[in-house]
Amino acid sequence: MVRLLTQQGQLIDWNDEKTHPFPDNLVYLDLLNPGRGEELEAEKWLEYQLPTREEMQEIEESSRLYMEKGALYMTAWIPVGLDTPDPENTSMSFVIAPDCLTTVRYADPMAFRVLADQVRRQCSTPLSSDAVFLTLLELIVARIADALQSVEGDMKKICRDIFNLDPHKAHAGVEKDLSDVVKLLGRRSALVANLRESLLSLSRMLQYFLNNAATWMRGDLAAQFRSVMRDIKSLDDYTNQQTQEMTFLLESTLGLINIQQNQIIKIFTVASVLFMPPTLIASIYGMNVGLPAAENRWAFVFVMLVIVLSAVLPIWFFKRKRLL
Repeated sequence: MVRLLTQQGQLIDWNDEKTHPFPDNLVYLDLLNPGRGEELEAEKWLEYQLPTREEMQEIEESSRLYMEKGALYMTAWIPVGLDTPDPENTSMSFVIAPDCLTTVRYADPMAFRVLADQVRRQCSTPLSSDAVFLTLLELIVARIADALQSVEGDMKKICRDIFNLDPHKAHAGVEKDLSDVVKLLGRRSALVANLRESLLSLSRMLQYFLNNAATWMRGDLAAQFRSVMRDIKSLDDYTNQQTQEMTFLLESTLGLINIQQNQIIKIFTVASVLFMPPTLIASIYGMNVGLPAAENRWAFVFVMLVIVLSAVLPIWFFKRKRLL
């Protein structure tokens, strides 16, 4: 699909075969899952080449940030599917020149849909390539901030849940709850790692843009670009804090699991100690090896009293030591 935005704020979605060339007053050209024909048509209008999908996957900074024929080629990792169970980062290219911004992408993040909705509602329609680029950056960063706030809410809930559990009560419900907490923390940790990777790539891309587009960028937008840079920096610091909090919660959860397992082992240990003296006495008496009281009719009663006493005394001792 090809989406066009003109200087007058007109949004054009071309999903079918093109019957006429692109208009001359474009400020934004968006290629979503482009076919080869759409790429060639866009390159013909732009008069420079666009990065291929294979080139967008390169990890070297020189392959992701460079200039060619007066246009800045910038590729960043953008989070997608943040509302789904399996969010991920996808590589997207921003090719910006003084007259037009071109994006090449193979996923549809919410920021691009929000931009289209804003234009359709005629909400402060951007009329230049750098203004469109700024709007996209603001929407992407705002989306990342919302995701981090959601993670913070989950961590607060996890903190309340795990510290309200009583690990000394060894039962299946506690074990299942703690197991679910570990799984949730693992998913949120992976999400924060993806968001941090995206923030790092956005920071590098924005810094490269500010260093190389200063000669033609609109002066009134420079302060807003710097504001976005500060937002990215603050969110990156926030991800560091969340990573530390999740590490603490994970260690606490694993500690509670260990306490619960130790409680189970303690129960079996105490039970074995309680039954050891009676078992020993009963075994000796049962072997019938000529006990002194073997001919006495009170021998059985005496032995049973000794067995009961040998069981009661350890129970009393463990109760006194608060081990039961």
